[in-house]
Amino acid sequence: NDSAFTLSGGQQQRLCIARALAVEPEVILMDEPASALDPIATLAIEDLVRELKTDYTIVIVTHNMQQAARVSDETAFFMVGEDRSGYLVEQDDTQKIFTNPTHQRTEEYITGRFS
Repeated sequence: NDSAFTLSGGQQQRLCIARALAVEPEVILMDEPASALDPIATLAIEDLVRELKTDYTIVIVTHNMQQAARVSDETAFFMVGEDRSGYLVEQDDTQKIFTNPTHQRTEEYITGRFS
């Protein structure tokens, strides 16, 4: 009966994931699941994602390229155009995206030339 605000950030995040799993979804959307967490809590979330992805489709939105490389099987890179509408630049296996991307803008982003 205690408030979730008494939990640490990592514990709060795991509680949110547990609540999402309670409704038995086919797909779980995680928006920046480890932002503002310390490295130990981040590792716990990443370990949980690796465990869950055997049974669920998980879509993660993140600006953390290292995290995307560590936990994802496939990666999609989106950008915002001048008209502020988003578009897909490239989608492929994560290993290919991070080692040999097809599009120059993808390479520029993952190597930190812009963010």
